[in-house]
This record gives sequence, structure tokens and C-alpha cells, in this order.
Amino acid sequence: MVDLIQDLRYAWRVLSKSPVLTIAVATQALGIGANVAIFTLVNSVVLQPLPFREPDRLVRIFDDLGGRGAKNVGISVPELEDLRDRSGVFEQVSAIFPISTALSGGDRVERIELLGTHPSYFEILGAQAALGRVYSQADWVPGFVDGVVISDGLWKREFGSDPRVIGRRIRVDEDGYTIIGVMPPDFRHPGETFAGEDVDLWAAAGFRGDPFPAVPIRARRFLPGAMGRLKPDVTLKQAQGRLDTLVAQLQQTYPTDYPAQSRWSVRLESVQTSLTGNVRPTLVVLLAAVSVLLLMVCVNIASLLIARSSARTREFAIRQALGASRGRLVRQALTECVLISLAGGTAAILVLRFAQTALLALVPADVPRLPEVHSDWRALTLALALSIVTGVLFGLAPAAHASATDPNRDLKEGGRVGGRQSVRQTRSRAVLVTVEVAVSVVLLIGAGLLVRSFFATLQQRPGLEPSGLSVGQIWIPFPNNPKANRYRTVPQRAALARELLRQMDVLPGVQGAAMGLANDVPFLNNVRNPAAISFPDDATTLQNDRAAIFGAVSPNYFEVLGIPLLKGRELTAHDEETTAKVVVVNESFARAFSFPGRSLIGRTVRIGVLGEFEIVGVVADVRDRGLDGAPAPRLYGSIFQASNNSLSVFLRARSDPGTMKETLAQTVHNVDAELPVFGVRTMAEMMSASMARRRFSLFLMSAFAAVALLLAALGIYGVMDFVVSERTQEFGIRLALGARPREILMLALRPGLVLASTGVAVGVGVSLVTTRLMSSLLFGVSAADPFIFALVPVVLVVVAAIACALPARRATGLSPMEALRG
Repeated sequence: MVDLIQDLRYAWRVLSKSPVLTIAVATQALGIGANVAIFTLVNSVVLQPLPFREPDRLVRIFDDLGGRGAKNVGISVPELEDLRDRSGVFEQVSAIFPISTALSGGDRVERIELLGTHPSYFEILGAQAALGRVYSQADWVPGFVDGVVISDGLWKREFGSDPRVIGRRIRVDEDGYTIIGVMPPDFRHPGETFAGEDVDLWAAAGFRGDPFPAVPIRARRFLPGAMGRLKPDVTLKQAQGRLDTLVAQLQQTYPTDYPAQSRWSVRLESVQTSLTGNVRPTLVVLLAAVSVLLLMVCVNIASLLIARSSARTREFAIRQALGASRGRLVRQALTECVLISLAGGTAAILVLRFAQTALLALVPADVPRLPEVHSDWRALTLALALSIVTGVLFGLAPAAHASATDPNRDLKEGGRVGGRQSVRQTRSRAVLVTVEVAVSVVLLIGAGLLVRSFFATLQQRPGLEPSGLSVGQIWIPFPNNPKANRYRTVPQRAALARELLRQMDVLPGVQGAAMGLANDVPFLNNVRNPAAISFPDDATTLQNDRAAIFGAVSPNYFEVLGIPLLKGRELTAHDEETTAKVVVVNESFARAFSFPGRSLIGRTVRIGVLGEFEIVGVVADVRDRGLDGAPAPRLYGSIFQASNNSLSVFLRARSDPGTMKETLAQTVHNVDAELPVFGVRTMAEMMSASMARRRFSLFLMSAFAAVALLLAALGIYGVMDFVVSERTQEFGIRLALGARPREILMLALRPGLVLASTGVAVGVGVSLVTTRLMSSLLFGVSAADPFIFALVPVVLVVVAAIACALPARRATGLSPMEALRG
């Protein structure tokens, strides 16, 4: 311990007098800080178990129709009951039914996110209320349970954190409920919601009474999803095998509901995988990239310290001559390096602590579990571990040079830099610079591919005209009592839609108004379960083995959104409940369900439980799931013939569309003051939001690549500056013997260009393997894109040439007399 304390004191005294300390600490803080920040995000979102009881036993349950590749088509009540009672793998199951709803009773009607579940929902999660209680299986009734649970956010927002809220009556969609519990602030539903927002209210139902059918239909999969808890002795793989057996039995028992061509199956997925699966590839790639950046930081600092050790050759020789062992010299060098690294890690933690809010603001809002992201003991442990490991890692080279000191040789040279020690140091730095260049190539190629992918995405035509277009949503209350529902029937909802369109068409500055259902809003990330379809006049499709997304829109929907009509006709005001049902399909539908020699126009398509519709037109595709997502097959019916309680409104304005929010809300409230208006945004904003994750990945990868390029340039410059200094006398002799400045310039440039070329070759070879790992992040670009793989080496060589040119030009400016005297 005495020796260790002496080493630490001496290291601090030496480093505090050297600019190397500031440079190395700043560089190390950058590397460790970036790693800790990305690891914190990955740990909180992907690695950290969900904050529920035994989260590894929580699973999501999906129905798939493999006949046409349709996944997550919803689940029916009888199916869910069979899974619970006959599969033998679940302790409990619960429906997951996210919907919008209207909360009234305050100063205004507010649209909130409601999650309909079975009474067993909170038992499955093992969650308890912070105030009051949660509902349980003991509260089961055929319809909705009277007692509801609210979120901490709703409690604070609407009830002022009043602890007497338990027992208070509220009206939700004109139905009365009693608040029985308030959830903790950190409790969140582990799954998708209707509009991508946090759940505000949980309500339980038996799904066998109003407003649901008293006798559920097996083939009617109106429940969007389900969740269950596996029994303690059942693994996910075992559970999937038993469900496959149950599915085969149900297909035999109910052949009409499960035709062979539909290839119905039930799929299990862990809740954590289901929740974070979409962002996992992005975060893993970013974590790999930032780890590579840290490696480059270590290489850069090692190169810097090797250069510094050249000036300390005489010091190490004297210490060894006075009795210091080689082990003590190595330990001293490693102590200095670890001290630098610990200082860098401490600086990184301090910066992240104060910049955490600003850094989280850069993360896309749709990243799951974002509120759970925070620095904890794991981040501190990682920072400490990285500091020690990287300190030892970049300290190995200086330590090796310290141990190679020879007092007889180095003291005789009078401390002059040169000889075999200098040659070894130069070679070591050359190897490190080669590694730096190779790592830079890997990061630059990765960033280049993301840039190409991003611009390829931007060049995709959305299929509509976003300029001047605003979007808002309306929720029509849906009371449990059918007699209290003023908009229960299609004609009633059609009359509301007509009146809203009439009033919006005459608004000042509005060029056109249209309506649709919630799933007809492009770029809106909400729950979209496809509907089973078939063509009655085609024997191969009579078994409902195909699926497409169905929506309902107003007659001028395609005109207002700027969606081109390709064939047939659009919907008209005459397409109403009393006339034949018609649909317009998109290009993807036409491609997927076309028949050789037969036109889709005029054909009849059966859509789930909605009945038969005649196809009257084909419109262009809209990339409604994002510019980087393939359009899904779609059918657009008339909103006057088929609709539900979630409406969307589209306004094309001559003026700034951002001013339409209050105008739209006022117009809707003039028609019915009980209709909440929410989610009013411009289409341009929605398109931008759909690109948030891709933009986030691009920003970080580009930042990492820029830092890597800078470090590589500095590394090359440092080596070349050292090499040129060592060859000063040689260049002087050559000049004295008649060498031309251009020849001296090439002599000075050549070593640096050789290093850069070697690093580029190694980096390109490694990139051919590593870029395959980021294929899921790319769109419209190959992981081995020849343009990027050609451009990056050129950029690196140019940067290397510039870094080499500065010391090389100094060499050509020497006079022979000055060089020989140096």
C-alpha cells in the first residue's frame, strides 16, 4: 500500500504538470460518457426486467392467419376462454382492449386512454394500487365492472391529487363508474395503447354483456390482443407446443370457424420482447458503435502516451539505475494511465448527471419504457469498470516501453530521442494509428449507410400531399347501455359525419374537409388488426385465408389528401346505408389479390363480419406505416355505410394549418359539446415523427463517425510529426546533396499514406462483416452498398493526406544548414 500511495502521488504530480492530462481526460470522458449513456438507455429499455412480479412468465397472446401472412388479427372471447381453461399452461389470461374514451364531469370533456381488461389483469401483473385497491377476479360481471382504476397522472391532472378520490363517481362515455384505486407513478401498461399514450384508466369486463354480445361469436375477433401468466413449471417453448396441440383440436371441433386454408395459429411472445422488439436492433447497433468508439479512444490515448514516454526515456533510465525494478516501472506507468482513465470516467458521470434531461430529449418519444430510463448503480459500476479496464488497456503500450528501458544505452545517449527505443515507439504508434484508421472506416461506413438509407426514405413518395394538411381525431362516446347511445347505429353516425363535414367545408381558409376512422390516419401508430377477406366468386378464397386492413372514409377523402385515383371511381355521397356496399382498394391490395385476366373492378369481396362489398376503384398506395414501411393491402369503405366511434378529420387549409386546432375543436363542439377533440397535428409533423427513430440513429452514428474521423486524423498527424522530427537530419543531408523539395515532400508523405491505406484495407474487410448486423436499420440500401464502400476509403485517404501534409510541408521548408545543426 505504501508503494501504491507513492505511485499515485507521483502520477498525480507528473500528470498535473502535463497538458497530456487535460487532453487524455477529455478524450476518455467522451468515450466513457458515450458508452454509459447508451448503456443506460439499453439497460433500462431492453435488459432490465419489467417491473412486475416474475416478469419472465408474462406473455402476449396473438392470433395469426398464416394463409396470407396476416399476423395479430385479434382474438375472440371463446378462444381466450379456451386458452385459459383447456390449454393447461396459464394461471390467468386477460384481454387487452385499448380504446379512446370521453371523461366528463369536469370543466370540459377530456379524451383519455382507457384499457379494457378482464378482472384478472392486475393479478397477472402482480400490481397493487398506491391508493385504494385494484379490481380482481372476484369482481367479475358479464359486462363492465363498476369499479375502475386510474393512473397517477390522471389523479394529479383531473383530481388535484385528492386522497379522497376513492369512492368518487365519474362519467366515462356517459356511463357512471366508481374510482376504487390509483396506481403508483411508475406503473405503466406493458403494451401498445390506442393512440400511443399512457393509459389513464383501467376498466374490467366479462365481455359477455352490454355493450358486448351476450353470446360471443368464436369467429369474431374483436379483442385486439391478450396477455397471460404462464404456470411456474411451464417454459415459453413448452407452452407454445401445448397451444399448437390445442389449436389442432379446436380446428377439428370447429371446422367452420377455422377452415384449413386460413392456417389459424396462436403465437406466444414474452411481454418484454413484444414491448421492446421494434427498438432492440437499433439500440444494439448503437451500443456496438459506441463500444467501437471507446476502443478508438483507448488507441488514441495509448498513442499519445507512447509519444510522451519518448520524452521520459532518460527519467526511466535514471530510476532503473537507482534501483527501481522493471515491475515497479511498469506499475508506475499503469498507475498513471488508470488515474487518467478514472478522472475521465468521473468527468463523464458528472456531465451525464447534469445533462441527462437534455440527452433524453433527443430520444424518440415512441421508445418504450422511456420514463424508466435513469442512471443507477449499474451505470456507476459500468463507468468504474470501463475506467479501470480501459486504463489498463491503453496503458499496456507505455508500460511495455517503460520496461524496455536500458540505463547503459539510454543514459549514454544523453536523453536524446532516438535509437532502438525510438524505433520501437514509432512502430507501436504506427500499429495503433492503423487500428484507429480501421475503426474509423467501420464507423464511417456504418454512418454512411444510415445517411444513404435516410435519404432513400425521404425520397419515397408518401402517396399523399402533406402540405397544408391538418389532422384531428374525435371520439364518439360509447355507453354500455345501448339505449343511451345516441350514435349507436350507422345512420346516426353518418348523420353526425355529414353535419361535421358541412360545417367544416365552410370554415374560412379551408379548401377541403374529409373524415375517416382512426386507422385511416396515415403515419399514426395505433392498433390496426387486419380483417379476414375472401372473394365469393373464387373457390380458392372462400375459406377466409386472406386479410387486409379495412377503413371507412368520406367521399372526398382521396381528393383532400391528394391520393390519386388509378382505376374505376371514388366513393360518392350516394354510397350510403340504403345503397349497395362498395369499397375502394389500394395498389397493394390489387397486386396481392389480382387474378390473371380478370379486373378487380366490379368484383365482390367479403370482409369479415361486415358482409359483402363491391370493389369500385383502385387508388395509389399511401405509406401510412412510415416512409420506410411497405404499404399494407387496404380497403376503403364509405363512412356512411360502415363506421365506428373513433373518427379522424382532415382539413386542407390555405393558411397555416397549425392554426386549425382551436377552429376544429370549436366546430365539433358546435355540433355536439360532448365530443372530445384530440391529437390535432399537421401531416408534416406526423411524417416527421414517424422518422424519429431513424433520425436518432443517424444523429448518433454520424456523431460517433465524426469523432472517429477526428481521432484518426490526430493520430496520423501525431505519428507523422514525430517521424518527420526524427528524420530532420536525413532530410537536410538529402537537400544538401541536391534533392528537390517535391521529393522530400513525397518521402514525408509516404509513411502516413501507407499507414492510412493499410488501416483502410483492414477496415473495409471488417465492415463487410459488421454491416450485416445493421441490415434491419437500412431501407433502400444494401449492407454492402458499393458507393459507401468506395467513398469512405477516399475520404479517409484525403484526411490522412491532409494530416500528413502539415508536418511534410515543414520538412520541405528546412534549409540544409538548419537541418544538419538540429
